[in-house]
Amino acid sequence: MIFPVSHRGLWLTWLWLCLLTLLLAWLADWHGHAVAVLALTGAWLKGVAVVEQFMALRRAPLWLRGSVHGWLLLVCGGLLASFL
Repeated sequence: MIFPVSHRGLWLTWLWLCLLTLLLAWLADWHGHAVAVLALTGAWLKGVAVVEQFMALRRAPLWLRGSVHGWLLLVCGGLLASFL
């Protein structure tokens, strides 16, 4: 099954990912727990954007979406727990 691809949506997602990466790189100069929480939240948001938009998970079965999003949340949550 082939779905139409919105090139505008892909570019907007790519631009959003780039801006979020620059923001997180700027925040990396600071130290503290709040910055770690913000950085991992940003990493989780970027991961969600990548799997939804670029890996076409948006139209995948619910069990597959749940397992990928759960894995992403588990990894980011584990990293967050190691910082706190």
